[in-house]
Amino acid sequence: MFWPAWVLCAILLLFGAFTFFWEYRAEAPQKSDIPMVALGEGQDLHLDPSKLSARELHLFEARAAGKKVTFIVQRTPDKIIHVALASCKACYRNRNSHYARNGEMICGQCQTAMILDSKGQKPEPNHCPLPEIPHSETDRELKVSIRDIFAQTATLPQ
Repeated sequence: MFWPAWVLCAILLLFGAFTFFWEYRAEAPQKSDIPMVALGEGQDLHLDPSKLSARELHLFEARAAGKKVTFIVQRTPDKIIHVALASCKACYRNRNSHYARNGEMICGQCQTAMILDSKGQKPEPNHCPLPEIPHSETDRELKVSIRDIFAQTATLPQ
C-alpha cells in the first residue's frame, strides 16, 4: 500500500545524489593530459634542446627542502625555448588546480589558457601570464637551476 511513496522517495534520493555528484565532479581539479617528470631533490634540469619539438609542452616538478614547484619547458614555433612556472602570477594561490590540456597550461581558477610572459610585451587582457624562469641554453644543453625556480616562486604572492 505504501510502495508508491517509497518508490517516489527513492527516485528523489537518486536524483539528489546524482546532482550532488555532478556538481562535485565539476568542482574537482582537472588532471593534466601531459605526464610530469619529477626531478630529484635539489636537482637542476639538464635537457638536450634538440629533443624539444615546436609547441610541445613538457611538465617538470622540482623539489627542495620539502617544497614542490611545477614548471614547464616549451619550444615555440619561432624556435625560442621558454621556461616558466606552471602557474600564473595572479592565481598562484590556486596552483594545485592548474592543469595541462592539448599542449597548453589551463588556469584552474579562470579556466582559460595561460600565455608565456615575455619581456617587452604587454600582457593580454583576460589571460593569465606564465612567469618566465631564467635559464641557460647552448646547442647541446638547456639548464634550469633549482635556485632560479624557487627564486621566481618567491616573487609571487603566496
